[in-house]
Amino acid sequence: MAWIMEVPVVVANIQRGGPATGLPTKTEQSDFFAALHPAHGDAALPVIAPGTVEECFYAASTAVNWAERYQGPVVLLSEMMLAERAQNIPKPDLDALVIERRQVYSGTNGYQRYEGAGVTPMPIPGGPGSYVANASEHDGVGDTTHLPDRHVQMTERRFAKLKLLEDGTYESENSGQSVVVMPWGGSKGPMREAYDALVNQGEQLGWCYTMYLHPLPPGLLAELQQKDLVIVPELNYQGQFASYLRSQRVRAEAITQYTGLPFKVADLMTRVTEKVHAVKGKMVSV
Repeated sequence: MAWIMEVPVVVANIQRGGPATGLPTKTEQSDFFAALHPAHGDAALPVIAPGTVEECFYAASTAVNWAERYQGPVVLLSEMMLAERAQNIPKPDLDALVIERRQVYSGTNGYQRYEGAGVTPMPIPGGPGSYVANASEHDGVGDTTHLPDRHVQMTERRFAKLKLLEDGTYESENSGQSVVVMPWGGSKGPMREAYDALVNQGEQLGWCYTMYLHPLPPGLLAELQQKDLVIVPELNYQGQFASYLRSQRVRAEAITQYTGLPFKVADLMTRVTEKVHAVKGKMVSV
């Protein structure tokens, strides 16, 4: 409803093992598909997944800003092993935070809330401008319509607004390497430790990371599309984020685990090494 009504909302999804009640006291990263496409019909929500306790603070702040900026729902995708972790972090500098204010309509009555291709100011109930928050497809004012042309126009409007959220930051190290690891969420910590150990052992390996899973920062996506292999460690059966990357023309493969427990560094080192040697062996044989 928030997607079609263009209402700013932040939904915090703290992942546990599933489905259903599943493993309520264990950790997992198995809700990415559900976060990205939580509705019937065409909907692709912004997803921010912090990887550390410190990132949780800034991810929440950005999620609110993104929701206000593009006027729609944003999913803050955390997980049990972050939510229940106690850790000392640098005190956030609140004065350095950017707070994006809602665009509020201030004109006269008769306002077309949903007209045009981009973000339009929101009328506030009781203020100037007509306001109809309609969960059916609607015309410019907000009244229900089933006209095919209008549905095309409104669908394109909703998806086009995601372009406003392509300002996410990302990490990239050893960018000249043809094989990189790219963890997401709480798997960042163990993968970082495994990555540092592998590089110290002489493995030719790069590192990429972002908490902005959708939309991905354009610079990061362009870099990933040039790689021979992007290795994605993730705590789910389906290799969900790796699957999404493949849909974006990235040669991605998942390292999956679905025990309800975080990755062990030694296991990651072994499994990453196997994939690196396998892809480089294919390159030599060709």
